[in-house]
Amino acid sequence: MDLRALRAALRFDGGFWRRFAELGCVYGPEWWKRGSPPVIAGIVFAIATRQRESVLANQRQVRGPRGWWRERWDAYGVFAEFARSLTEGMEQWGPRPRPLTIHVADPDVIPAALAKGRGLIVVTGHFGSWEVAARGLAEFGRPFNLVMARESNPSVRSFTHALRTRYGVQAIYSDRSVFAALPILQALRRHEVVGMQLDPWGALSGGEAIEFCGRRALFQRGPFALARVARAPLVPVFAVRTGIRSYEIHVAGCFEPTTPAESHAAFAATVSAYERLVHERPSQWLMFERVWRDEAAAAGVGGREVGSARASRGA
Repeated sequence: MDLRALRAALRFDGGFWRRFAELGCVYGPEWWKRGSPPVIAGIVFAIATRQRESVLANQRQVRGPRGWWRERWDAYGVFAEFARSLTEGMEQWGPRPRPLTIHVADPDVIPAALAKGRGLIVVTGHFGSWEVAARGLAEFGRPFNLVMARESNPSVRSFTHALRTRYGVQAIYSDRSVFAALPILQALRRHEVVGMQLDPWGALSGGEAIEFCGRRALFQRGPFALARVARAPLVPVFAVRTGIRSYEIHVAGCFEPTTPAESHAAFAATVSAYERLVHERPSQWLMFERVWRDEAAAAGVGGREVGSARASRGA
């Protein structure tokens, strides 16, 4: 038996625990689905030291410095929100999805963008439940492609791929090669929907430093460069969790950049909309990597448009 593979599977983010979690999320009784996420979040908060320190640093920048206990309680709240979103996301992608209440603040924006016949880029972030948002966007009558980086834990890759593609959603892996943008452009030319992440996961390539919550942070410019190259409309979408199986979809406009200046303006407006939501509901900002990195390193990659995007590592 490969001990390295066994250790990866048994890690808290490994394949064994993901499959165990899916059983509870899909087949567990209602009391378990509602009561277990905060408890499991507490266990993960205690053992996942690197992620805990990253959340503490991110939340301190957003909320400002507070007392030792208050900072940790707020950081635990992020883990609890993640556990609740993960539970409902797995339930929705499983074979027995329960009904959701979804309110779309601007319901006409996405249909109008699709009516242009040039495909559609949907940009979102690790906020609220992007899993539920992606599931909903797959029901607009056009093929839906989810751009993502591969899971860092190899034991969960096949499980995550099967989960995401169960209902016809196609996965495009952005970290496969330098030509990762080609299948994205091809999907847009087929008038399909492409979902991409704004958050700066993985390597710094394709990122630009921009003011965010009081400091410069790296965000992906790839989706905006692709929209300009493909002449495809781009719509920022964020799913706010408002209760048990209850969500509000925030649509932050529709952009059709045709020049680098228009691409940058769309990028800045999207980051600004994202920042407002993070300030309004910081516990739903489900970022478990440090966002604010060395300023000098950030400045070194600023201003570059790269025609590929690092996307979600499947939370």
